[in-house]
Amino acid sequence: MKITLAAALAVAVSLTGCAVGESADAGGEYPSKALSIMAPGSPGGGWDTRARGIASSLSECKVADVDATVTNVPGAGGTIGLAQFAKRQGDPYQLMVMDSVTMLGGIVNNKSPVDLSTLTPVAGLSRGPSAFVVPKKSPYQELTALLDAMKDKPQSIKWTGGSLGAPGHMTVAAMAKSKGLAAKDINFVPTAGGGESLNLLLSGAATIGVDTVAELRPQIEAGELRVLAVDSAERVDGIDAPTMKELGLGEEAISTLAGVLAPAGLSKEQQQDVVGLLDKVRQTTCWKKVLERNNWTEDWKPGEEFGKVLTEQRTQVTALLGELGLGK
Repeated sequence: MKITLAAALAVAVSLTGCAVGESADAGGEYPSKALSIMAPGSPGGGWDTRARGIASSLSECKVADVDATVTNVPGAGGTIGLAQFAKRQGDPYQLMVMDSVTMLGGIVNNKSPVDLSTLTPVAGLSRGPSAFVVPKKSPYQELTALLDAMKDKPQSIKWTGGSLGAPGHMTVAAMAKSKGLAAKDINFVPTAGGGESLNLLLSGAATIGVDTVAELRPQIEAGELRVLAVDSAERVDGIDAPTMKELGLGEEAISTLAGVLAPAGLSKEQQQDVVGLLDKVRQTTCWKKVLERNNWTEDWKPGEEFGKVLTEQRTQVTALLGELGLGK
């Protein structure tokens, strides 16, 4: 009966021009049972938001007539969840969301025995642009001027924006190198989260901060913080600031790609089944609303394209963290 219904709906889609997955059954044999999506971070965080966005899009936009449950396994930069996920070999109904640079940093820092190359790449989905911000009373109007000041007196510029080895820290290290400084010479104040970084900035205890636009937008719109640059490929709507590329710093941007992995041991056909499902999810209005709500921009990298990004960034992350004295 399901096959008959799927066929009928497929005809209806071809006749009405409905968007993929929005009013049609996913069709085919996959998925034929419930999916499990792991978020290797805490509830409410970026990974959790992404996992639940995928799960809700599957059902609300009728991509597939199956349930999808989200499980949180936080800790150690995602590597605790990663270790658990790696044991679920050969099961295309087990998925895990992650961010490339964030998780690669966690793997290096925590000396994880599990590497992303052992898993099956499904797709890169999106990027969340970050902004370099200063307090409204800061004398710095341009990021290049601040970097020049850092070159003259490295310790005079206090950076903040997440934990040691996080994408923001690595981007700052790369910019320092472009100015002829040793990565380990930068004055970076690590924090446990965005709230702590904001307090350092607003109190004047930090000179400049780097965090996602989504996290910083309320303070930016309130005029409490001024944006000097964004690390996205294009300018961000509602943010009056140049991109790092416009400032000649595009090569120094360590931009993390958010995506989905499946366990090792999948056949090529099973991998393509999962890629196809995520492709349908990303085309729905439900997922587009998730992107808009979180200030994420789509960056679709299916299958081996995503695997190539992970391999390239693994080399980049390992080298930078080594220069920062981390991961040894």
